[in-house]
Amino acid sequence: MSRNRHEHLQFFQHRESGLRGVLAIHDSCLGPAVGGVRCWDYPSEDLLVQDVLRLSESASLSAALFGCDAGGGKAILWADPAAKNEVMLRAFGIFLQSLGGRFIASPELGTTSQDMDIIGKETQFVTGLLKGQNLEGDGSAITARGVLLGMKAAAKSVFGGSSLEGRKVAIQGLGKVGSALLELLAQEGAKLFVSDLYFEKVKNAKDRHPAIEMVPPSEITGLPVDILAPCALGGVLTPESVGQLRCRIVAGAATNQLATEETADALMQAGILYLPDFLLNAGDLVMVNADIYGIPAKTCQPTVERVYGLVEALLARARASGEAPHRIAKAWALDRITHIRTLKKLYKPAR
Repeated sequence: MSRNRHEHLQFFQHRESGLRGVLAIHDSCLGPAVGGVRCWDYPSEDLLVQDVLRLSESASLSAALFGCDAGGGKAILWADPAAKNEVMLRAFGIFLQSLGGRFIASPELGTTSQDMDIIGKETQFVTGLLKGQNLEGDGSAITARGVLLGMKAAAKSVFGGSSLEGRKVAIQGLGKVGSALLELLAQEGAKLFVSDLYFEKVKNAKDRHPAIEMVPPSEITGLPVDILAPCALGGVLTPESVGQLRCRIVAGAATNQLATEETADALMQAGILYLPDFLLNAGDLVMVNADIYGIPAKTCQPTVERVYGLVEALLARARASGEAPHRIAKAWALDRITHIRTLKKLYKPAR
């Protein structure tokens, strides 16, 4: 926790409803922490804590890169999503209210806008509500758009052209964002290979797009493709697994795809271009930031359209410096956080 300078780590529990989990705030100098509420049954408490720390840091980096007035956080309900119930969600809402607005809840993996409505019965520090602006569907679409733009910029750098027509793309995970990305890539004319732990999702995709090739989850990362798009859980790329990859580009929506920072260096040494996930998947966070501050939703699309130019600038910097793109993008984000933090030293009279 001290290595990444997290501000806050707190466990919570309500035995009667089965609620237990953890919330982390990485940095809040830019504003209240956002990053979503995940519901997932982790195999151990160690992995739960490790993931909440990494996910909250990633949210900070995304917010900083896109000029959001928000910090990074993450809440994880440690449970099977099928075990969620009204009392559990309302108990979490009461816990959230006790933080006084330091963390703003929104839907993430394993939670929905309906869940946010229930949480919202006990706290005002929640967004993505069905009874208000429905951010869930829009958030998935705009996030997928950011990933697509990153892919196109990477393709221009690696293959000499930004077109994805005929390019082989493997999508690992067909959740909300993965499915939205699939539709965009199909429109681009890409040749698609897909996998998911739930076969029904793959079958539904195949029914919509018969040309898709269905791949077992254990084989998707080793396919000989142009682009690998991790869109499921994080930690799929390790220094050991890099040698098994047969792609030229890794660009996906999953958060924390790298198991360690050193994996970025290993990918570069292997000649594989890895685009930082926190640069590509910020669409949902941008929309949450807009909802918090009453910014018109129509401004979110132009913000996400910046991904293409940011990736071009990032790759130009990487070529000039010889550094891994992941490390450069992280330094950019931390630079904004560091400079904004210096403003806290100034006396600011109440308005």
